[in-house]
Amino acid sequence: MKQEEKSIKLQKAEEQVRIAHVRLAEVQREEKQKERDRQNRHKYMIGGTVAKYFPECYSFSQEEMCRIIAGAFKNQGVQNLINLVIKDRDKEVQESEQNKA
Repeated sequence: MKQEEKSIKLQKAEEQVRIAHVRLAEVQREEKQKERDRQNRHKYMIGGTVAKYFPECYSFSQEEMCRIIAGAFKNQGVQNLINLVIKDRDKEVQESEQNKA
């Protein structure tokens, strides 16, 4: 009788482990899908912005685009604008946090 009880307990424990593995795999799939969705939204946003302000981009190869973008970001005016946007964003974040408190 005790052997049967141990066997039943072992089967139940194994089933719980199997169910936990299935749930873990499901959660991992969901997290990966969320990350892919986030990355895709970001790609579309960046691509849309580049296409909007630089429609000629479609006529360049990837190497040419890299050269153009790298050169643009080395420009001091662009660097100043980036720093200004970062400061503005940081101010907004701080104000938002202060309003929550």
